[in-house]
Amino acid sequence: MRNSAVAATLASLALLSIPGTALAHAKLMSSTPSANSVVPGANARSINLVFNERVIAATVKVDLVMTAMPGTRDHPPMKVAFSSMMGKDGKSIMLMPRRALAPGTYQVTWSAAGADTHRMGSQFVFTVR
Repeated sequence: MRNSAVAATLASLALLSIPGTALAHAKLMSSTPSANSVVPGANARSINLVFNERVIAATVKVDLVMTAMPGTRDHPPMKVAFSSMMGKDGKSIMLMPRRALAPGTYQVTWSAAGADTHRMGSQFVFTVR
């Protein structure tokens, strides 16, 4: 009985000694364009994602989809081809569409894992005028 109490105490102390950031999940802190923003077409040459912590490059998945086009009803979602580059800090990713983004509404969907290896994800939309 005494050994199990000691083991439980040691396990609790070990958990308390883990820094809080090790228990955190990767979160998108900001993006350019930002969520729900409207940007002029001239400014729609790249999309930048900034996370709260370093993300593991091998776990990063990002999709860019045009979901609406002005003057077109029932626009089917169209994937947009892009190349990407991770920042040297490991906390940022730049998406570079192969062509300037045409006027319309776009959805960015991302998933990635940070140091805790738990995959997190979310999505946001922005509009190009």
